[in-house]
Amino acid sequence: MEKAFPIKIGLEIHGYLDTCEKLFCMCKTDFLDAKPNSLVCPICTGQPGSKPMAPNSDAIKKMIQIALVFGSKINYSNIIWQRKHYNWADLPKGYQTTISGMHATTNATSGKFKGINLTELHLEEDPAQWNPDSGKINYNRSGLPLIEIVTEPEFSDAEQVIEWLKSLLLSLSYIKAVRKNAGIKVDVNVSTYGERVEMKNLNSLEKIRKAIGYEILRQVENHDKGIVQTRDTLAFDEKSGKTIKMRSKEGAADYRFIPDPDLSMIKIDKKIVNKIKSGLPEMPEVKLSRLLKKYKVGEKDAKILTKNLELVEFFEELVNHCIDTVKNMSWVTIELLRVLNYNKKTLEDDDVEILPSHLAELIKMVESGKITVLKGKQIMNDFVPKSFSLAEHKGEISNIDDSAIENLCKQVISENVHVVDEYKSGKVASLNFLIGQVMRLSERRADYKETTKILKKILGGSE
Repeated sequence: MEKAFPIKIGLEIHGYLDTCEKLFCMCKTDFLDAKPNSLVCPICTGQPGSKPMAPNSDAIKKMIQIALVFGSKINYSNIIWQRKHYNWADLPKGYQTTISGMHATTNATSGKFKGINLTELHLEEDPAQWNPDSGKINYNRSGLPLIEIVTEPEFSDAEQVIEWLKSLLLSLSYIKAVRKNAGIKVDVNVSTYGERVEMKNLNSLEKIRKAIGYEILRQVENHDKGIVQTRDTLAFDEKSGKTIKMRSKEGAADYRFIPDPDLSMIKIDKKIVNKIKSGLPEMPEVKLSRLLKKYKVGEKDAKILTKNLELVEFFEELVNHCIDTVKNMSWVTIELLRVLNYNKKTLEDDDVEILPSHLAELIKMVESGKITVLKGKQIMNDFVPKSFSLAEHKGEISNIDDSAIENLCKQVISENVHVVDEYKSGKVASLNFLIGQVMRLSERRADYKETTKILKKILGGSE
């Protein structure tokens, strides 16, 4: 059914490029846990007489990666840094250095992602962080390299925006271009019957969803009242769930763009672009299709695997070790992730080295019955930070025979008389405690089913 009113939503997405240094100075970019104003210098704080260094080459390469993923047209020359002037407390120089503006040649144009056309993408620097409540400014973020991705106004509702952004962030994580733990800042443009409004600096998916929902409703209600929508810049107040007018929307002329005389024009070598293109990984949708069609992985497990490039590549290498990976999927999607999450690690961490060959060896030992599932899980606990061959494991790992299990059962029964009495009086759950004690004494080398069978036999219960 056709909507009763037209909705056009466009996005301006700002992501922090994953570089070690800022855009125009050598200050470090690990700002998340840093002490306020500890990652600063005269350049990024806009001190009088300071001059920017040549732009960070890693930031330019990351921009190229992103443009290639979208199939955007990269501009190779005539790329001039612009000074975008506006007066705000977090802008130490009084202007933002950017590759955008009324007459600018941006880094890349056009392109498409998940059915949405892109207008452009360009590099720019981040301003500082101003706290309006305290009036204090933290300059650690000032000068961080940002990528801005501008879409055409082709979204029609909040849910479409959210799902598209989730896919975008996943794809960008595959090329490791954007600092994923730093989040994104999104300016959302919404229009219904009148001029578009811009909602600034929405930094979570939930805020974006709520802001779009409220703004569409507000504009439609105003239209019904005969109120003409003007082109405004808004902020979203999370407490009230409403948008608040900050100012009338500026046009490009209001920013007084001028070329930055302290920075040289950028020229990009096509050989560098081709080299970057050849090194790009497959995107999530390609990985997902292979998992479903070639490896016959279930859709739920396939989506878990493709959420992380290292995880899906780990699985693909595991397939080469001649094990039934679909049958043993839980060792990857449950046990491996359990161990990593417990240690607060990921496969991409520099200090983590878990080899698919070691997990394959472990799975084969469990499948052959040489070690129990519980023992296998216990061994996996020691795979972080570095996995190992079972031949290198310290201590016994092979299963114990039935006679040894029986001796352990008798020991547990004699040491836990009150639990045995509870079981015999009808408390079935007490048996689980006794089984657990046998597992502990055997270091999980006792077979669970055999242990249960032997305990029941000794206690006089049914098998």
